[in-house]
Amino acid sequence: MRFIYIILGLITFGIGTIFIWVPGIPTTPFYLLTAFFWSRSSKRLQAWLEQNKYYQQYIHDGIYKRQLTQKNRIVIYVITAAFMSIPFFISGKLWLQITLVLASCSQILAMEGFYRGWWLTGWFVEK
Repeated sequence: MRFIYIILGLITFGIGTIFIWVPGIPTTPFYLLTAFFWSRSSKRLQAWLEQNKYYQQYIHDGIYKRQLTQKNRIVIYVITAAFMSIPFFISGKLWLQITLVLASCSQILAMEGFYRGWWLTGWFVEK
């Protein structure tokens, strides 16, 4: 079973990496699956993942402790808006432009709601 998890992790990592260069296809789910598969494949890989500085900063502190700073959230919003602006200005389709604006607003509302405690309180926070 261990080798199956390693192979599945390699596949999802490869797909996620390829999709970085394909606009409109999310890569995060593939990297999350990679982390899941590799952490299940060995205790050593799981320990390495949990000690990784990016995991500590963005997952452990950012989600479980709700300590992602306002500056880091703004960086996320700006990068997302920049990439969403490409199809917004190129497409010329009103329905797509409205959808992109609504998606960007819903991302900001959801993230700010989570970090400011408007909803989802107690779901992820360590006690």
